[in-house]
Amino acid sequence: MSHLERLCLAFFIIFVFPALGYICAVRAKRDGDPSRSEKLATLRIRLQSSAIFVLMPISALLSLWGLPRPEPNLFILPFLGLAAYVWGGLLSFGCARIMGMTAEQTGGFYCCGTFSNIGAVGSLVCLIFLGENTIALVALYRILEEIFYFGVSFPIAGAFSSRSRENNFVVKKSRVYPALAAIVAGLAAGLWLNYAGVARPAMMGVIASVAMFAATMILLFAIGMTLRVSSVWRYRGAGLVMCGIKFAGVPVAVTSLAWLLGLGDYDGGLIIKTVAILSSMPVAMTALVPPSLFGLDTDLANACWIITTAGLILVLPALIGILPFI
Repeated sequence: MSHLERLCLAFFIIFVFPALGYICAVRAKRDGDPSRSEKLATLRIRLQSSAIFVLMPISALLSLWGLPRPEPNLFILPFLGLAAYVWGGLLSFGCARIMGMTAEQTGGFYCCGTFSNIGAVGSLVCLIFLGENTIALVALYRILEEIFYFGVSFPIAGAFSSRSRENNFVVKKSRVYPALAAIVAGLAAGLWLNYAGVARPAMMGVIASVAMFAATMILLFAIGMTLRVSSVWRYRGAGLVMCGIKFAGVPVAVTSLAWLLGLGDYDGGLIIKTVAILSSMPVAMTALVPPSLFGLDTDLANACWIITTAGLILVLPALIGILPFI
């Protein structure tokens, strides 16, 4: 597949499937039938559950099973992911202070800085640009994601809300990680099969790729169902600053850290190239959850998601040009 074909495929999936979800949601609202909107919301939850609890763990299992014998330095990946979350959050705090944001805006902006779209967009880009072996690397990179988001990012975001005391109970109730348990189970099973020397049938690699493609399409379609585009122009400045954080500040720091830790030589640079892609991803839709939960600036978070996702139009071609030199 040529570079142009890879780009076209990535753009098609990343932009068409959210657009389809958005169109479905708009049509349901225009019909004025509450039951249709409720059915659509139920469908969205079921689609997300099937992607997160079935397709993604299966894909991670099959990919890790098929890797060459995993080296110990692979297990640095979760901490590189953690470094990206922390650094993105710190940069967003600094920029929010410089821009004179209110507490509610700062809380929403922090969520955008620390939450990155790794599960849907990052895994898709790695799969298309680097191949099926990256599926397991992506799963390892984001294995601490749920713990950090619910255990650290949610409480931090809540601290910027006037309703934080009221919502402390909600944060504590969220400290159950079924999605994390599912992906860890998949990784553990794949690692066991790998170290046990069980030969992976060739077809399993194809199934791993298909499962990841399907999960990504489902998640992006579900994201489109909750999209709001009205706030983009108002917060265009903040969105552009967030592009600087997501596409320059975080990837330069985290990829440099990966290189300093000696990850540049594994399998032709596969690990460090995966890190470079994952640390360059836009705001995750999950960034809209704490603002909604704690009464922060949801319009700001929504605008940052849309603007940074649109920024992939420039970032993905840039990655194709940069990756061969990493």
